[in-house]
Amino acid sequence: MTALEMAAAPSAAYPRNNLGVWSLVLGISSIVLLLGVLTGIPAIIVGNQGRRAVRDGEADNEGMALTGVVLGWLSLAILAVVIGLVVVRFLAGGTNS
Repeated sequence: MTALEMAAAPSAAYPRNNLGVWSLVLGISSIVLLLGVLTGIPAIIVGNQGRRAVRDGEADNEGMALTGVVLGWLSLAILAVVIGLVVVRFLAGGTNS
């Protein structure tokens, strides 16, 4: 094989793992920083895109993407519970009881 043929050969594509990493970062920040909607929903969206990239063979970090999705949903569930407790507290007599 000549040098020209070696230069023209296609290189192996690197996996696009940034979606899984971003999903994990957003999911962790939604739990640790209590940002709920601000980072929880993007973690779910980006994580699902990362999992789709894994299914298409474009990435290889489904665990990170799935963890980001789970943490995003968990942060939204925590937010819903907190909002529910605030509403119950308000309906039960306001802040004076």
